[in-house]
Amino acid sequence: MILRSLFIVSLVFCLGACTNKQKESLSAAEQSVPLALRPTADKQAKMIFEQPLVYFGRIQQGDSVMHTYHFKNTGNMPLKITSVNASCGCTTPKWSQDLVQPGKRGFIKVKFDSRGKEGKTQKTITVYANTVPADNTVAFKVEILPKK
Repeated sequence: MILRSLFIVSLVFCLGACTNKQKESLSAAEQSVPLALRPTADKQAKMIFEQPLVYFGRIQQGDSVMHTYHFKNTGNMPLKITSVNASCGCTTPKWSQDLVQPGKRGFIKVKFDSRGKEGKTQKTITVYANTVPADNTVAFKVEILPKK
């Protein structure tokens, strides 16, 4: 019984630490936006993805796949991406470095490497920008077949 209680307390502590770390990185992302590009009640950038969830289908273990997520800034101020984080090291993102003006399009390009992976999986990519909220998420699903 004591071990179970210690386990639950440890789990709650770890989950709380993860949540605090996410909040810290989010405010760091928000702080890296120049003052002139910070959203206000009447001026905001808005990131709308054409296809926020992509299915790559089936691939062989060891194969790599790439996809470019296109988005449009439907807001009324320039959009600035401050960082892009993938849910694991097997996914590498690249993104629009320039400001995306209102009405214009930008991109997030990802490469997924299936080495050492097997089965059905879903990965997420979180894009931090001067939007409200600052985090914008896209994802992909893939089924990785074992090597023959």
